[in-house]
This record gives sequence, C-alpha cells and structure tokens, in this order.
Amino acid sequence: MKILILGAGGFIGSHMVEDLISRAEHEVVGVDIANEKLAGIEGENFVFHKMDVREENEPVNKLVGEADLVVDLVAHANPSLYNTTPLEVFDLNFYQNMKVLRMCLENPGVKLVQYSSAEVYGKLTEGERYYEDESDSVFGPVEKQRWIYATSKVLLERVIHGHGTAGNIEYTIIRPFNFCGSRIDYLVPANSQGGPRVFAHFMSALLTGGRMQLVDGGDAHRTFLHIDDANRAFQAILDNPDATKNQIYNVGNPGNNVTIRDLGKMMIELYEELTGEPSRSELVDVTGEEFYGEGYEDSDRLPPDITKVRSLGWEPEYDLQTTLRETMQYYLRQWTEVGEGLLIS
Repeated sequence: MKILILGAGGFIGSHMVEDLISRAEHEVVGVDIANEKLAGIEGENFVFHKMDVREENEPVNKLVGEADLVVDLVAHANPSLYNTTPLEVFDLNFYQNMKVLRMCLENPGVKLVQYSSAEVYGKLTEGERYYEDESDSVFGPVEKQRWIYATSKVLLERVIHGHGTAGNIEYTIIRPFNFCGSRIDYLVPANSQGGPRVFAHFMSALLTGGRMQLVDGGDAHRTFLHIDDANRAFQAILDNPDATKNQIYNVGNPGNNVTIRDLGKMMIELYEELTGEPSRSELVDVTGEEFYGEGYEDSDRLPPDITKVRSLGWEPEYDLQTTLRETMQYYLRQWTEVGEGLLIS
C-alpha cells in the first residue's frame, strides 16, 4: 500500500515511520510541520513533506488522493494546553481532523486509521476495565476546560463512525493508553509547571535534581505501553483489514497499570540503578490548579480491556520496568551527549 502519515514527525509518528521503513512492505509518505524526531530515519520507501495541514489544504489533499491508507496522528496531546489554549486545542483536535476526514471522503477508496485517545472515557471509573463498544464517556462541567481535548476526540470519533455506518468510508480508530518510549514529548526546565506529559516532567526533574511534582497527590492511575508494542498493534491492524473495518481498538497494556506516585518512585529507583548515583529529586504534592492553572481537573483511569486487539494476534510484550528503563536510558544517553541544551529543546 501507499500509506500517508499525517503527524509523522511526532513521537508516535516517528516510531511508526521507522518501523514501516524497516519492514519495507509499503510506500510511506510523511507529513508534519517539523521533522527533528525523524533525524536519521530514512529509506528508499519513505518520502517526507514539510507541510502544515492547517494551511496547505490543496497539497495535503493531493497526497490523500494518492494514498491507499491515511493515518491521522494530528493532535495536541499536552494537558497544559487544554487549560491555557482550549480553542486552539479544539481547532486542531476536531476541526483540522475533520478537514482530513473530508479529504478522505472526497477521495473514494482511501481508508482512514484515526488515532484517538484513552481520554474519551473521561472520568468513568466504574467497573474493572474500559471496553471500546460498551463503556460510557463521562466528562466534567464546562468550566473544567481540561475536558475540551477529550470531548474533541470523542466528537470526532462519532462523526467518523457516522460516515462509516453510512458507507462513506472504511476506518479504524485506535485509542492509545499512554504510549512510552524514546522521543516522547520534550524535556523541560526543572520545577516547571504545565507542559508535556508526566514521564517528561519526571525525567527532567531526575536529570537536574528538580522536584517531581505529583498533581493532586499522584493517586490517579495510568497504564503505560512500550512504543514497540504500539507499533506491533498497528501492524496487526494493517494485516487484518477485513476484521478491523469500522472498528475501535483500545491499545494498551493493562498489566502496566500504576499510580503516578508509584511511577515516580519507580523512576527514582531506575535512575539510581542506571546512573549508579543517588537521586537528588523528591516527590512533592501540588494541586491541579497550581500545576496546570484554573479549569484543570484530574481523573483516575481504569486500564483498557484489550480483548479486541488480542483477537488480531497481538499481545503486549514489555512490562512496566522494561518500558521505563529503556525510555530512561535513551534520555540519559541524550543528556550525556547534548547536555543542558536538551532541556530547552
């Protein structure tokens, strides 16, 4: 196939490109506004276009029309932005993705793989697992702007589903549960408030001796999946086009479920193991409003049920210790090679 990846320069996209290049089974085209995370990733079956899907409609539409499969990774996945720039978050996560959907609809035969989010389940904490085709979505009040990301994602899912039901498009929706690996997010100055997801904050603190800040006590649960397992799940979907037509899949590792507080403790222990030095960082409690600003609301999260994706022959392989260790090793190497400049990249 000819696979067009929108958002190819991001964390998930760069790993997807790298994996597809190594397999050499498809022609791969990448689009993004930046390609730093693609540095050193190249192959005869890969072409990259530096474009902004928000502005360059005709060139992107042309690439969509030439593709057999479009993978849409375009998103703001940064919790601090949900509070500080909610309209921009809605614009990119819903409106701009709707433009991509319309491009696919205008080019009959193009299939869509839409990356959504585990956030679509919202605050739902009843039960043991999240089920793609059964679990409800529960969100906070309107003034809690943190939920604009989640509601943008779930609204997009519903529109895609509607077009699939009407026979207008073939799609697959993937709901990632905290993918983790090299090139995830970016590091930040020590003791920063807001910004990227929890791993980057904790890793930044460990490298610089800063505080590891636990939002609302760090009691919320998250489930982390190694990026290599995520790539294999995507490949299983590619290998089963009939079974995955118009389906939604949780992609995560329920065995890697952990509280944020325990995640911090594990990362401190791993840092000391990997460096042979005592950590200078400590875990400290902060409120969600202190860390993210007014309008933030944290949520606990159930682990995903992955029965559906397992039916495709996929199984997560990496436990939490290995996932964290390998990701931390990457940043420790980068820190050694680049130094403090990495923190402001």
